[in-house]
Amino acid sequence: MTPSFDNVLVLGGGVAGMAAARTLGDRNITVHLVEAADQLGGHAASWACMATDVCRHCGACLARDMAHQTALHPKISIHLNTTLDTLEKIGQGFDIRLTSGETIPAARIILATGFSPFAPDPSLLPGLHFTEHDKVITTTQLNQMLKDETLTDFLGTATPPEIAFIQCVGSRNRRLERDFCSQVCCKISLRHTRKLLHILPDAAITLFHLDLQTIGKETRCLAADLSLMIEMAQGIPAEILEDQDTGRLRLVTEDPGTRSRIARSFDLVVLSVGMSPSPELEKMASRLGITPNHWGFFNTKDASLADGIYAAGCAAGPKDILGSKQEGCIAAAKVLEDMGHKPEKQTDVLVWGDGAQAVTIARTLAKKGHRTICFNRNIPDTKAASGQEITFTDPGKILSVDGVAGHFTIRHETDGTKKTVTCKTIIAAPEPEFTTPAGQGTFSKAIDIDAFSRIPVDQLSDTSVILLDYTGPEYKAASRLALTSAMAAQNTGRQVTVVMHKMLVHGALGQQLYDQARKAGVKFLRVNTPGDIQIQPTKTGFSVTLDEATLPGIPITLLCSTLAIGVSPLPGPDFENTAGLLKQRLDREGFLQSANIRHRLTQSPRRGIYFAGTCHDEVDDTDLAAELNDIMAGIDFTGPVRDFGVEVNQKKCVQCLTCLRICPHNAIVLNEKSRPEIVAEACFGCHLCVANCPALAIASEQFSTDQVAALAGKGQVAVLACQRSAALAAGPLDLPGHIRLISVPCACRINQNLVLKTLLNGADKVIVTGCHEENCQSMDGTATAAAEVDRLLAIPGITPDKVSWHSVAANETRTFARILSDAKIS
Repeated sequence: MTPSFDNVLVLGGGVAGMAAARTLGDRNITVHLVEAADQLGGHAASWACMATDVCRHCGACLARDMAHQTALHPKISIHLNTTLDTLEKIGQGFDIRLTSGETIPAARIILATGFSPFAPDPSLLPGLHFTEHDKVITTTQLNQMLKDETLTDFLGTATPPEIAFIQCVGSRNRRLERDFCSQVCCKISLRHTRKLLHILPDAAITLFHLDLQTIGKETRCLAADLSLMIEMAQGIPAEILEDQDTGRLRLVTEDPGTRSRIARSFDLVVLSVGMSPSPELEKMASRLGITPNHWGFFNTKDASLADGIYAAGCAAGPKDILGSKQEGCIAAAKVLEDMGHKPEKQTDVLVWGDGAQAVTIARTLAKKGHRTICFNRNIPDTKAASGQEITFTDPGKILSVDGVAGHFTIRHETDGTKKTVTCKTIIAAPEPEFTTPAGQGTFSKAIDIDAFSRIPVDQLSDTSVILLDYTGPEYKAASRLALTSAMAAQNTGRQVTVVMHKMLVHGALGQQLYDQARKAGVKFLRVNTPGDIQIQPTKTGFSVTLDEATLPGIPITLLCSTLAIGVSPLPGPDFENTAGLLKQRLDREGFLQSANIRHRLTQSPRRGIYFAGTCHDEVDDTDLAAELNDIMAGIDFTGPVRDFGVEVNQKKCVQCLTCLRICPHNAIVLNEKSRPEIVAEACFGCHLCVANCPALAIASEQFSTDQVAALAGKGQVAVLACQRSAALAAGPLDLPGHIRLISVPCACRINQNLVLKTLLNGADKVIVTGCHEENCQSMDGTATAAAEVDRLLAIPGITPDKVSWHSVAANETRTFARILSDAKIS
């Protein structure tokens, strides 16, 4: 059989597999999505929502939303409860037989088989006594309890409960030949901890860790907030014991003040387990002709994939939900490119940034054939390679950014002359400021870590000290540079000491690199705060005295010829102005791009505007390359434009321009007659404009006030549910007859008129439901709907038993069921 070059097989229906399938399907490729379980979504679909008062950006709700959209896609055939049976390579493609008996010809295969949570085998980790004590559970088990809302019953009468988290169970363990960091476990435990405190505000929680991996957008903020609420203890207890008298669990650990051994009692111990390869991957490897590394992944050079086979998501290596989604899109774009599906036409791209990252982005895009303009005030060599269209220009002062995806207009002023640039896509990549005291005052002879890494080997001093996180929080790029430069110096006979609060071991080889540095003789000393370090210049260098965290009361003095200090990125002085021009938000730390998971990792609520580099996230060179591939996948292989059936009735429009001002996606522009017009390519279909037009001039084909209000029968409870959150949560439920679920495109479609008309039509009560705050695709849909409900409740006769608001994520089915069970007919 000759394989069809329009068929692609995706093995694994988790987040990466669904992202790949949808990207391919949008380019009219027939996709066979094969999933061993009975539903799409992978592990993410079984994960609990971590929202508290606001969304905590875990991304788990995306799995349910993606599964819904994937099931509706006309180019995707879904094969559940199915795996690969046999495979034969034929020419450039494959002849595949599934365990269902179906035979599929395919041109390419994407391997997205996900992961398996590490099982704490008692024979390998006997000190944990897992399976011996019912109150010793894994993060996977805790997650299920949170999702099922059974945790408080499980804890019993313990008030307030004392809970311990033990990190790195099955990760960063050389003895188990698992000397890698699973990348996500610390963030999971931080979110679990915040969720527990939301449910059990009096709980006393201790988080035991090796080095808390606070990597990623707003993760440091979360860790900093939690450090004021819980105890974060450096060091992992070796054994979990049981108090025979009380039945409580006891951990032997160190007293942070005296460093004496003490036993502490807990009501629950949570083992934060790492990631292992999927058992399906292990079964299929030989049949696919692929060779994973000794961990079972494809994230190192010694792993190999056969021609025509691509790995994505956690099949490639441990990563979080958003990273898996990104990698699925990138794998699909690579498949399209290799199959000869080139973009119909190249895109005019504006890269916005003054640093080296913007130059890298611009040159990469130009190399791929895109016509590229780089706004860069530190103009590099302006010569483009042969056949490339790239222009570097000093924009002077940027005045405005107007238009929509495909039709942006940027006005700027240089030397008193106003100029205009047009483009189809904008990539924001300004660089942050990097602060260090090196070269100033007491540190006038010190250098920053970047300068230290560039010193030729034969010019290195005999003794050096690196202060890794002295000036601010540690960042992964600085941690990696400290390890590589310290080891390079140590290997030439020099002595290097790294003083740190904690070490970040990101990436596939981060832990191995840390181990290699220690083996090479690099000394690592730990402090709790920068105040534990005293530095004095000497005639030959510096004297560094510190209170080492593991040796309290015993000052350690280091004499060195070279003192290198880590740098900390801070939001650039122009970030706020840049965000304003792009009509985008900053995150909690002041960096570009909101933490809203609906648009990350690189996109924005304004189609056609992307973020790349350290302006918006903790990004190293490897991450930047992935971001560029993700962005190019978006601009090269765009899906079909969706018509949401929303249109401005120009005869009714009074040109108040309310719609133009409030659109969260900047999808409404003024046409040649200075009248508002909705641009389909930029619209997300939220219907905020429909709900807020004072002249009722914006019509909706499916979600007009009369249409929606008429859906609830007399005496029913009308549940107005966002289609990306509460409506999906209701999917598994068998709703009683008095409940009428009405799916709306976004909670912001709901206004007072709609609710009142629903009640006037005979509904007994109205329940308004939407995403958690900071999770809405249209940014403020949740806040808008909640505010509308508050205004309704201010009307005499409208009481909370008639109209109410609830936040419900797509994966909070149990929560939604509880809300509905309380909705009795009056």
